[in-house]
Amino acid sequence: MITRGLVTGGTGLLGKALLFPIPSDIDVVATYYGERNPGHSVVPFYPLDISDADAVNGLFDQVRPDVVIHTAAIGSVDYAECNREEAWAVNVDGTRHVAEACRRHGARLVFISSNAVFDGKRFPYSEEDAVCPINYYGELKVEGERVVRETLEHVTDVAIIRPILLYGWPNPGKRGNLATLWVDKLEEGRPIQAVDDVWSKPLQVESCAEVCWAVIAKGRSGTYHVGGADHVTLYQYAQKVAEVFGFDQDLVTPVPSAFFPQLSPRPKDTSFVTDKMERELGVRPVGLAEGLACMKAQRLQAE
Repeated sequence: MITRGLVTGGTGLLGKALLFPIPSDIDVVATYYGERNPGHSVVPFYPLDISDADAVNGLFDQVRPDVVIHTAAIGSVDYAECNREEAWAVNVDGTRHVAEACRRHGARLVFISSNAVFDGKRFPYSEEDAVCPINYYGELKVEGERVVRETLEHVTDVAIIRPILLYGWPNPGKRGNLATLWVDKLEEGRPIQAVDDVWSKPLQVESCAEVCWAVIAKGRSGTYHVGGADHVTLYQYAQKVAEVFGFDQDLVTPVPSAFFPQLSPRPKDTSFVTDKMERELGVRPVGLAEGLACMKAQRLQAE
């Protein structure tokens, strides 16, 4: 029976969504990295550097979780490319430390992976499709998946969640996302250039959190692809942000992806098939208009 849950990376975008709301039958604690301790939170927070195996083991001995949702990671594709040793230490070694601690305590693990495990050439992708990353960040996620499977094989359940292009309000001072970046620019009347040759299925972060808790509640293991309902270009995505938030859509102009110099290659379309998510977890994909309207409502409530 699941009674104690641990969320690593609890101050990140998904970590925040996982804590509001929390299932009533699970006692949840979370971790943060750095100097800012979110003392205002509804759950206890513990500092943790997942690249430190002793720190991970010490926290597990203290908390003794039954299930772990492992979101902590370096999430910037270009940062990972430029800081390979650090990114490996966090995204691979850190994941190994968490998985090994789960094995020692018999805790179930929900590992947050990414759509970056695919090259974008054979979309839409199902959970059965072979991984083929085209950048270092994607390679790290593939390796993280391998580590959790091999570490916990025949020991405890593992679920791998692959989200795609999350959006929502981050904690203050934390890394934003395309939707929040565009809202900030449009609010100031600044123009936006958005690429019209890259496609995705933008995912409301609360929907991804719902999937994670559903996996735990239903005792599921295996891999799940999680995405939104709408298959759009980033240009269409930006237009929808302007429309829903009531900004001038003429400020949004389409550009080719070559317009933005990037350190790491990006796949053109890693959109998911989400049938398994809907069938086994009972979670429906959320459309952009609905998800962005929720963001707008959350902002108004906070003012």
